[in-house]
Amino acid sequence: MLRRFLEVDFIGETNLQGRYFDEYYINEVVNKKYDLLVIGGGGIIHGAHWPNGWFWLINKKLIKTIKIPFIVYGAGNNYFENEPPLPQKAKIHLNETHKYATYFSVRNDGSYERVLNQTGIDAFVVPDPGFHVDLNTEYKRYITEPYVIIQLAYDKSEYRFGNEENKRNFIRAIKHVVKELGKQYRILFIPHVFDDTELSLKVADNVDNCEVLEFGKYAFDKCKEVIGLYKFAKFVLAMRGHGQILPIGFNVPIISLQNHPKHLGLMTNVGLSNYNVDINGPNFETSLLDKVDQLQKNELKLKNLYNLINQDLIKKTTNSFNIIKNRLNGIK
Repeated sequence: MLRRFLEVDFIGETNLQGRYFDEYYINEVVNKKYDLLVIGGGGIIHGAHWPNGWFWLINKKLIKTIKIPFIVYGAGNNYFENEPPLPQKAKIHLNETHKYATYFSVRNDGSYERVLNQTGIDAFVVPDPGFHVDLNTEYKRYITEPYVIIQLAYDKSEYRFGNEENKRNFIRAIKHVVKELGKQYRILFIPHVFDDTELSLKVADNVDNCEVLEFGKYAFDKCKEVIGLYKFAKFVLAMRGHGQILPIGFNVPIISLQNHPKHLGLMTNVGLSNYNVDINGPNFETSLLDKVDQLQKNELKLKNLYNLINQDLIKKTTNSFNIIKNRLNGIK
């Protein structure tokens, strides 16, 4: 995206969760070696235990010492409804960031309303960058038979499920759904983080025609191969934001397994709320099977709808970068 919309020769990447923006790094690296700093995207507004209540590790007083333009792009508010809310230190730090940012945006998953209500920040709303994962990139198909991807989340399970009974009910229900799907398709479980592997293995245990991708063999150094699996799937059952975002970007139908406000928020934003199921809601299993049946019957219509959705998303992203370019040119 940066290379498409801006004149970029060199991109230096760093893990936002592990990089301290101390005085030395700001003065000797950021200010001297680069022309633009991009913070985001992803669910980076999260982590009450972090020094600033979100992922950017910079002392509030040092934000104004960044001499080059910086933007926050597609940040997601990842706080769960039933966990301690955005702490005061995060509100103060985010407002300081917003004050000095050339452009401050949140992703299109309902984060705008949550950030506005909690901090007063009136941010720009942009499509999550993950929607454009197909941009100028070729992916190979490794599985020739029809397959379905199931992406389950297991970190922070106390917030996702609420209690142990809900968790047991979910595992029992999703296992039955997988057995039914396995009669028609090969089932591929794709963990997003290492914690997800445990839940995937529990659900896949003693179920025919399914497998769990080995996280350690693909994480980080083979991301392209894993992402390509989403492109050629028949459809996806997704329990995470990016489990929704990636297939939508490939025009692959999804059913969202809602366990966080962002899941319904995203589906509502792109006009797919009818394919969202609350994992802790009544009649979860029946509702999910009904959605699967509905998806299969409307496959062609959905493909056309997804194509229109992605046309709209790239238009919105283009408009966002036009604003960014105008602001950067104004600074120059």
